[in-house]
Amino acid sequence: MLYVGLDNIYRMLKKGGTFYFSVPIWRQRVDFNADRVFSIRYLLDLLNPRYELLSFSYVDDAGTLHADVALDEAALETDFGCDVGCGIFELRKR
Repeated sequence: MLYVGLDNIYRMLKKGGTFYFSVPIWRQRVDFNADRVFSIRYLLDLLNPRYELLSFSYVDDAGTLHADVALDEAALETDFGCDVGCGIFELRKR
């Protein structure tokens, strides 16, 4: 379903259009009742061919917003130490 939804959004956006996308982040898994959690690296690999990343922000497990953070290798390896955080991607259609 994620891929179908992303395909539909891509078709609706004009070239250069902005797409705000937020999903649960941490170690890639499926939780109870088919709830999905995604790693940041997986999402970047999925989105990169079609979108340019303008900024990345996240809400950590304590509910604190971390705005416009750098996505370095350590962050991608640990998903910012979140157990179930919320990743917020600001993207532009290529």
